[in-house]
Amino acid sequence: MGVLSKAGRKRDPYLELIMNVYPLRPIKSAAEHQRAMKALRSLAGDKRAVATEFKKVLASIIETYERESGLQLNTTHVSAADVVRHLLAERDMSVNAFAKDRGISQSALSDMLNGKRDWSKSVIITVANYFGLNRGLFLR
Repeated sequence: MGVLSKAGRKRDPYLELIMNVYPLRPIKSAAEHQRAMKALRSLAGDKRAVATEFKKVLASIIETYERESGLQLNTTHVSAADVVRHLLAERDMSVNAFAKDRGISQSALSDMLNGKRDWSKSVIITVANYFGLNRGLFLR
C-alpha cells in the first residue's frame, strides 16, 4: 500500500523515479544518453521491485539509442570478470568491500575474477542483480 502525500494522495514510487531520477522517454542526444547512464548507475543495488522495473525500462531506452546511434560495442571478447572489475572501479569499490557488502566470500570472488575458478551460480545471481547485468555474460 502506498504512502499518502501531504495533499492526502497516494504516492506512486514508480512515478517518483520518473520525476526524480530520469524521465522515461526516447533519448535524442549524447548529453541525454550520459544523463540516462548516470541515472541507471545511481540505481545499482536498489532491490525494490519498482526500481527493478524502472531499471529494465531505462536500460531498454538506452539500448535503443545506442543501437540506433551505432554506439554498441563488440563485447564478444570481454569477459564477465572484465565487466565486473570495470563496474567496481567505476564505483570506487574494492573487491573486498563488494564481497563483504553482498555476503560473498572475498577469496572466492577474487578467484572468479582472476579466472582461477568458475563463476558459482549464487555469485552470478548476486553480481548480475546488483549491477543489472544479463546472467548470460557469466556463461560464455
